[in-house]
Amino acid sequence: MKIGCIGSEDMVTIMRLAGAAYCEVAGGKENLEKQFDEMVEKVDLVVIEERYAEKIKDKILYFRLIHDKPVIVEVPGREEIEKEDTIRKIIIRAIGVDVGD
Repeated sequence: MKIGCIGSEDMVTIMRLAGAAYCEVAGGKENLEKQFDEMVEKVDLVVIEERYAEKIKDKILYFRLIHDKPVIVEVPGREEIEKEDTIRKIIIRAIGVDVGD
């Protein structure tokens, strides 16, 4: 499975260390849309930081309606994680499912 990510420099570094094949530091809105379009053609899973996903939310929603692959996962950035109480809340927020006890 090929994994790609779009996010801040910190997130891109972490994802590269985790083995993500394609990583892009997010640019401005126009550049972000171009990065997203290129990324979805190369990978099976796109991990995108929430603050950048918010900027292109219409494009992401439209893409999800039309295509079933790749899977697009929005994850909180470093600033948002510092505000979260628990890892469980971060997982629920990212994937929409409680992992159970």
